[in-house]
Amino acid sequence: MNVFSVKLFGKKGLMAGAASLVLMATPAVAQTNAELLQRLNDLESRLETISDRVTTDRTRLSTVEQSYNSAVWTFDNGRPTFASGDGRFTMSIRTRIQFDTASFMQDDTHPDGFAGPADLSSGAVFRRAYFGIEGRAYRDFAYYVRLNFGGSNGGFNGTGVPGTEGDGILNQAILSYTGIPNWHFSVGALETSMMFEGTTSSANLMFIERPEIDNISTELFGGSDSRRGIDIGYAKTDTFWAGDNVTVTAVFSGAKTANAAGHGNGGDEQSQAFVRVTDRLWSDGPSNFQIGATIGTVIYSGNAAGGGAQALNFQDRPQVRVDGTRLISTGNIAAKTGDLYALDMGLNWQNFFIGGEWAQFSADRQCGTLSVTNNPVCINSAAVIDRPTFGGWYLEGSWILTGETRSYAATSLTNETAGWGMPVPSRPFALDADSWGAWELVARYSSTDLNWNPTQTALTNAVGTSRLAGVLGGKEDIFEVGLNWYLNRNVKLQPHFSFISVKKGVAAILNRDGQDLNVLMTRLQFAT
Repeated sequence: MNVFSVKLFGKKGLMAGAASLVLMATPAVAQTNAELLQRLNDLESRLETISDRVTTDRTRLSTVEQSYNSAVWTFDNGRPTFASGDGRFTMSIRTRIQFDTASFMQDDTHPDGFAGPADLSSGAVFRRAYFGIEGRAYRDFAYYVRLNFGGSNGGFNGTGVPGTEGDGILNQAILSYTGIPNWHFSVGALETSMMFEGTTSSANLMFIERPEIDNISTELFGGSDSRRGIDIGYAKTDTFWAGDNVTVTAVFSGAKTANAAGHGNGGDEQSQAFVRVTDRLWSDGPSNFQIGATIGTVIYSGNAAGGGAQALNFQDRPQVRVDGTRLISTGNIAAKTGDLYALDMGLNWQNFFIGGEWAQFSADRQCGTLSVTNNPVCINSAAVIDRPTFGGWYLEGSWILTGETRSYAATSLTNETAGWGMPVPSRPFALDADSWGAWELVARYSSTDLNWNPTQTALTNAVGTSRLAGVLGGKEDIFEVGLNWYLNRNVKLQPHFSFISVKKGVAAILNRDGQDLNVLMTRLQFAT
């Protein structure tokens, strides 16, 4: 065996760090000088390629190291955003100011026994005054912290006690892990995306408020307002075919962060869970068609302070929050658990949009003071004697006069399920440029029925009450029309008008407290 040690030289001069090559030749196979030279040339070429690659990698690493500590400020659509040079850390400043006004016009005359309200309070309120930050840390973690200095009725509900409307200062405080493609895992103070319009940011709402069935459902089944909870979601485009977008969101939540309601001694904290599934069945880019379903349950309705009984109260305002009065309400129903089912759809075709939803919610009413002597079902006070069921629906649409389309988001950092956003003005408002932003006509009809067996009275016999009365929460129909003026991406003005019909009363006179009223509303919004 012959051993040769050869020093390699590059064609462009001495290569950094000389390489040693050991060539082994056996007596059985003799190699000519030409063959050895060819092998040397091949090895030299391969070493040169490796050297070039190492140089390139060093250059890239040096570039990353040099840019790692650099800071980049951008103003994406008016939103200040800071990012580290490597993009692994980001922080955006978020603001949202909504100033609402309302003028109520009500009937002057009412039937005998009318229980009101006869004079709702016209005025103004800062519906939302958000300030927050959002971003990413170490690329795979997302965070969002938001404070709210506004709220329904200023967040006092006429009692002088802050937070009674659920509008706490700490509105959201979320930490999410997004390191697994298409998944997110969030924990903290959540304002979860529930129901059809619940997936739309309040900055992008077509109307002053979300429809009543959405508000009622989210209030009791774990959406709306800030709640302690866990949110797990999945979202993927082109799941089954090109253009579709599937999302699945599962949420477990506790009581609201703003107050101690549902968290008294003598029982555990109130808790809820829901699952929402959507699929964008079709899209050609600007136009989209989506269907969705929501299933929710109240696991435990919570206890009042001092160990008070569990209760569910289905109620809402007439889609305006300047006056906090609920015109329809079931009152407290003695129930530990309840259920929710909802179906929805949405379609935007170029500059037209139509959407709607149907929902049904129920409470598992407990026997309370009824006993087995009066009703065999009531083996104890916590046994379920019946299931009052309520529901409603709405249909809404819009026409963007200036031709823009409503944007569709498959997913986002703070709104984890698919939904529609507001149109982006193609010509933002500017007097000197003779451009006037985007203009949109909107209309929505909603119907909510909180009556259940309204003529049923409590049945009493010689041994006591054996049947509970029906529930007279009232029925409300609202037709709202409006004009939305999007001056630019950040400023929006919404003058709207509502026609409201309320039918409510007692078992003997079902419409004793009914009335018709109109509301002229406006919202001025600035959001980043």
